[in-house]
Amino acid sequence: MKRFILIFACLAVTLLLTRSVSSQTKVVKNVSNETVESILQGLQLKYSKIEPKGKDSATMYFDFQRADQPCRLKNYGTALWIECTYERKMNAEDVNRWNADAKFSRLVLINEKDKTILSLESQLDCLGGVTDAMVKQYIVRFDEEAKRFAKFVK
Repeated sequence: MKRFILIFACLAVTLLLTRSVSSQTKVVKNVSNETVESILQGLQLKYSKIEPKGKDSATMYFDFQRADQPCRLKNYGTALWIECTYERKMNAEDVNRWNADAKFSRLVLINEKDKTILSLESQLDCLGGVTDAMVKQYIVRFDEEAKRFAKFVK
């Protein structure tokens, strides 16, 4: 009889924990702006929201600073995109070297008329399903990549 009560108690605890964990790990295929704001606030990032006009009107931009570097997180709903831009010259070999070593970002060299811009960026496809924890980890991981890039360019 004691074994039966013990087994029943273990089963009840397991069911309660599973229900609690599943409510915290809700998988979504479209990330809401409210979710992004909540995560940024949880990371104690001061941000400003920008709603673009025209063809990107369904997108929301979240601008914030990380280590004196402006960053922008773009929420397309089904995808997230973070980028930091740097007005700095770099040769193609160094860009390729960064991209060969980087795990979670890519560096894009943009040559404009009067200046050269480097865009350090990362994308997260949400269509396969993401949780709040995955989005948070995506932002934290990009921050780590940006710190590595700052050391790379020095």
